[in-house]
Amino acid sequence: MKKFYKVVGTSLLSLLFMSACSAKEQISTYTLKDDDENVSIQNSYKEDTLLKQTIKTTIQYKTIGVKTKAKAEKLLEPSKELFTNKKGIHYSVDFREKEAVETIEIDLKEISTDDAETLPLISLPKENLDSASVKENEKQLTNLGFKKK
Repeated sequence: MKKFYKVVGTSLLSLLFMSACSAKEQISTYTLKDDDENVSIQNSYKEDTLLKQTIKTTIQYKTIGVKTKAKAEKLLEPSKELFTNKKGIHYSVDFREKEAVETIEIDLKEISTDDAETLPLISLPKENLDSASVKENEKQLTNLGFKKK
């Protein structure tokens, strides 16, 4: 009977340990709306550690001083070059009729510290990227005028 209790006790402890270690990844979204520009930042995190960010910016062509898709493509080409071939970053732009939708996906476990410091990414946390706090990032975004969705 003692052996049975040991087996059951060990099993329960193992189950408890496994469930505690398997915290689910969560998502929070922040938005900033201006007359001709909308920015949405989606944070993926586990507990208080920020794992990934997706920044989606919708820019009206008139805001950047162009009238056509072709001119917008030419104007935004330097941004594409800036973010291309950077480890931990996926960059894309969808050129539509009257606006461009720029998407920057950042994996905080993959991006280099040098890239994080030199690229113009307003939403990246200031602290160590490996242990970036979601709470601190939320404060930073709120101070910039973002609203939690």
